[in-house]
Amino acid sequence: MKKIVAFSATLLVSLGLLGVTGHAATTSASPSLSVNNVYTSSKTISGKATKGVNIVVRTASNKTIATAKASTTNGAYTVTLPSSLKYGTKLYVYAKNPTTGRYFYRIMTVKPATSTKSTSSSSKSTSSKTSSSKSSSTSKKTSTKSSTASKSTSTKSSSSSKKATAKPFIGEPTGWWTTSNSNGWKLGFSFRQKTGLNQRVYHNGKTYSPIVNAKYSVSPKSVNFWKINVTAKGGKNSSFYMRITSKTQFKLVNSKNQLIKTSIGNAPAGYYVFNLASK
Repeated sequence: MKKIVAFSATLLVSLGLLGVTGHAATTSASPSLSVNNVYTSSKTISGKATKGVNIVVRTASNKTIATAKASTTNGAYTVTLPSSLKYGTKLYVYAKNPTTGRYFYRIMTVKPATSTKSTSSSSKSTSSKTSSSKSSSTSKKTSTKSSTASKSTSTKSSSSSKKATAKPFIGEPTGWWTTSNSNGWKLGFSFRQKTGLNQRVYHNGKTYSPIVNAKYSVSPKSVNFWKINVTAKGGKNSSFYMRITSKTQFKLVNSKNQLIKTSIGNAPAGYYVFNLASK
């Protein structure tokens, strides 16, 4: 699934170290992994992976919450979740080869459950049945209570639906993102689960690569505001923030989600906008 600058003179140095967790080693082949959609009502996570690999589910804070093993026959797996999940939660589902140590992961964003309509319909049905019985004061009281409960349920469902309207544009930053040409300069970010984070700087027909195959991980601050944690090849850690403005565009911001001037390598600082060039 779906693979994560200079704010000041100091940040220019740290951003030169940006690398994002593509979480894949560099020797043998990584396991394959597919994950079905995860909802707030989900009790399990399922999918298919390389036969016999270990499946590990972690939170954005790297806490393991569930494990399982893919079938040695067809690679199918089902992981039982310990509790219900909140809408927008990011889960990291790993497939790990116990023999080679190689792994592959996908970032899953928890989607809202699709039960609002059935709840509303059920409450209307209850109200209709109870209100039709008006022959005694007992039935009237029952109808009143049912009607009140129905309105309460409807209000909660409506409120839940409004909250669910704030949906993420993308589930992970995987892809090749580039800026437009600015005075002969062009910047690029490549987020890949197999190759990690790679940076490119283009100028006067030449290409520079400040960061190559760095590891990265995503820590959502809100639905479309992410912190990218980076570990460069030499082991140095750094981070940066991005604001996703559409399915095909993001801007670099600071920790308060404010736009900032950005620089990679020796490129001049500017308000660069990154657009998805390819997946």
